[in-house]
Amino acid sequence: MHNQTIDTGPAGEGALNVAEFYRGATVLITGGTGFIGKVLVEKLLRCFEVKKIFLLIRRKENTSAANRLQRMLEGPIFDTIRSTAPDAKERFAKVVAMDASFEREDIVDDIDKTKLCNEVQIVFHVMASIRFNEMLDDAIATNVTSAQRLYALASSMAELRSIVHVSTFYANCDRTYIEERIYDDVPYGGLEHIQLFFKSLSPVEKERMTRLVLGEMPNSYVFSKKCAEAMIGRQFDRLPIGIFRPPIVISSYREPEPGWVDCFHGATGLCVPVVLGKTMWYYGKPEVKPFMSPVDHTVSGMLAAACDIYRRQHTILPVVKPIPVYNFTFEKNRFAYGDMVKLVGSGLPNPLDRWLSRIKCRISPWKIFPQMLLWLMTLQARIADVILAWFGKRGSNLKAVSAITALSNAVEYFRCHMWTMDNGNVKHMLSLLSRDDAQRLDFDGEQIDWRDYHKSFAKGIAMELMRKNHRRQQLKKSSIATRD
Repeated sequence: MHNQTIDTGPAGEGALNVAEFYRGATVLITGGTGFIGKVLVEKLLRCFEVKKIFLLIRRKENTSAANRLQRMLEGPIFDTIRSTAPDAKERFAKVVAMDASFEREDIVDDIDKTKLCNEVQIVFHVMASIRFNEMLDDAIATNVTSAQRLYALASSMAELRSIVHVSTFYANCDRTYIEERIYDDVPYGGLEHIQLFFKSLSPVEKERMTRLVLGEMPNSYVFSKKCAEAMIGRQFDRLPIGIFRPPIVISSYREPEPGWVDCFHGATGLCVPVVLGKTMWYYGKPEVKPFMSPVDHTVSGMLAAACDIYRRQHTILPVVKPIPVYNFTFEKNRFAYGDMVKLVGSGLPNPLDRWLSRIKCRISPWKIFPQMLLWLMTLQARIADVILAWFGKRGSNLKAVSAITALSNAVEYFRCHMWTMDNGNVKHMLSLLSRDDAQRLDFDGEQIDWRDYHKSFAKGIAMELMRKNHRRQQLKKSSIATRD
């Protein structure tokens, strides 16, 4: 491994010089076409003078990696670069797509492997399966085995400086207090034993065993992320690697534009009924204060963490160093779930809608009321779809109610529990930023004005709903044209 030291700031102060760290660097990203990945690519292109960005992209529905990249770069998230950077075309040319298959031991072909091993200095592993109800072995294959294969490849990178493994703060949510360290307490003899055991099971047996193995963990996603952290601690502790744990990631605060979002997972998805003026009550504890982070804050923290990992490798004794863990959570300045509907509703343009949203959408500490409302809504949706069918139209009311219900049930655990944590590494990293980098990388969660943030939250959701509806109409038109 190449150990040439680069200037990351004044040695006496141990400060980070993030802009210099990325200048002329080649970056490898997995999950670059996802929600966090897109913001990461956009931020690197807009704010840093990187040499090249390799994206490992899987072929999807007969669409090649190059085509998926082209479609991504045409998206609205990159409009700021297109409208403000005279050299926008040259910046976009820095992004190179590589066909990848994480189902194989060698995730890329030999030619691409040689390129990566010779050129890459910084790695961000963002790719993950966030389906909460997956079978445990499938979740482990995506969230653990893929990381294992990527870091085996990274071990051969001649100029490797830093790897950021993006985990989740909730990887150890069976604990009430979460420290910035790896918890290597995977049950049932550890990861290898669980994988070996699941190989011989039928689908029905896998479902039963998944519930048993998870124990107090709420779903296979957080359990598999815990397994990935333990795997890194055991197998790749000699790499310049760090574990970055974001909490619930929500739409952007300021960059690339306020309120930007392109998916409706987790907390953002549950706010869709508020924006649409629908009635929806969720079971949970209104007093619970969740950890949330805007996606642009999360990405800025990841970019600083990569530089901090490098700094630790070259300035901290002893030679064998512990893997740094970053709990990207801030204790102060949190709001309760009970206040969330009011905050989201404050961004609705119509005063009547703002007032009605507080009645229509609520967090209820009693399960019976959300269940009764759900029963009525399901019945209403069925009747509406039947009426539409009489007129030869395809209704989607029941599908929408089912989707919101499934999402609500999946994240119910997080509306009923609260955690405390240590975030010393994140705070120390913040203190090491130069003045310029602190302006470039705004990620201090304690400085977020949540009232100001939510002025754009509802608008961002409404914009994405419009984009999704437009894409559906375009798809419908193209399918009709194909049939004709």
